[in-house]
Amino acid sequence: MYQIEGKEFATLLKREFVKGFQAEETSATLKDKFQCQTKSLRNSDFDILHFNADFKTTVRINKLEDTTHVSLHFELSGKSDASITGFKEVMSMEKGHFNVMNCVDPVSTFTFPEQQKYEYLCIGLKPAFFRQILAECGDNFQEIYDRTAGNESFSLFNRNRKIDHWQHTALALLSTPPVADALKTSYITSKVKELVLLTLNHDLQNNKVKVDDISTVDKERLMSCKAYLSENFLHQLTLGEISRSFMLNEFKLKRGFKKLFGITVFGYIQQLRLNHAYVLLAGGGFSIGEIAAMIGYTSDSAFIRAFGQYYGHSPGKHNLRL
Repeated sequence: MYQIEGKEFATLLKREFVKGFQAEETSATLKDKFQCQTKSLRNSDFDILHFNADFKTTVRINKLEDTTHVSLHFELSGKSDASITGFKEVMSMEKGHFNVMNCVDPVSTFTFPEQQKYEYLCIGLKPAFFRQILAECGDNFQEIYDRTAGNESFSLFNRNRKIDHWQHTALALLSTPPVADALKTSYITSKVKELVLLTLNHDLQNNKVKVDDISTVDKERLMSCKAYLSENFLHQLTLGEISRSFMLNEFKLKRGFKKLFGITVFGYIQQLRLNHAYVLLAGGGFSIGEIAAMIGYTSDSAFIRAFGQYYGHSPGKHNLRL
């Protein structure tokens, strides 16, 4: 294991809240140990840190000091451990998971095992900005508001949650904003707030009152079904196959899914596919016909019509070739 002190590593992982918008890129290489790059974008309310690295051996960063912040941590690839002052347990993260942590004057020790293409994105929120969002959301989040206002160190979820499709989409659009430079500041701010709301939604769903006429077992199966669809929405799917996979008859699947989530099974799949199409359009590189085929449409016209109905404008607005 190779160890490095936090003060030596601070220039790569520093967090600041500044006036205006400030962008910065840094990199470091230590032969036979690690190679890493960071991109950060910060203003007075939040600090976005995107960290990529190849670790040729296990690396430990000892006692990295940071400012008080609310951390939305998205582990995009690889795994890591963090021991943070104020938290009794080690915060372990694996690929595809996230959590929210209220960190009060944190001093952290990070451990990164040997791995290639490690990647995380962390959005550090100024506590006052986070509380402002919570206040807009009403009484459901009063307890979280009070805990942050009381400078209590805590994680929002006892167990890390899986990054869902909507968060993946927002993260992709945050990294590559599909707007003109003059609009990027406002757009990025709105995406940060959107990610906070999408993340709070996990907490709201976790504490939601159970639907009276859906059994606990069926509810768990429907939740698993929704999670499966969020990952496999591009596959060819039928109600029969889905119902068999989750031990639900088709009536329970259709009725229960709509009752629990407020949308039909195939309505949800279509939303996921159209959101995926939006990300592909924003990134460029594919024609409308190629994207239509990728998300399961048999004709360009059917895709263009569905996209227009969902987003209010045609995919051609993205100036892609037909």
